[in-house]
Amino acid sequence: MSEKNAISTQRPIGSKMATINYDNLLNQITEAENAHDVEKLIALVTDDIVIEDVPFVPFGMVMKGKDGVRQGYAFFFEAAPDYKIEPQSWVTSDKSFASEWVLTATQKGDFPGIPASGKRFSIRGCSFGEFENGKLKRKSDYWDYASLAKQLSA
Repeated sequence: MSEKNAISTQRPIGSKMATINYDNLLNQITEAENAHDVEKLIALVTDDIVIEDVPFVPFGMVMKGKDGVRQGYAFFFEAAPDYKIEPQSWVTSDKSFASEWVLTATQKGDFPGIPASGKRFSIRGCSFGEFENGKLKRKSDYWDYASLAKQLSA
């Protein structure tokens, strides 16, 4: 990542530094996602984790619990085998985070509402989430479904 796109951590004035390095946790999550290492990812989340891929929520794409995360990521890694997420920036506190990212991949399998196209795509998005006891407890990903559909249409 270039210096221009370096990840930065911001904390409110007067806040105490988190005793847990949540920047490191976000780095580990990104590494696990990019390595398609679902079990490493599972080790970084709480038992009651909830991950919402908001544009896919109308299609029932909400991952709940470790088994839900396992199934959701396995589905996505199969449908987009060269999935790569590149963080652009993020901010963390001792309880939450916000991040901006770019996801690139080639669609080899069906996505909710979008049949397999074999086409490469790139989407920008952001995530908001919560931490608990040194792990990820909740994450909601927001991105433009229409942009994805346009890139993957015939």
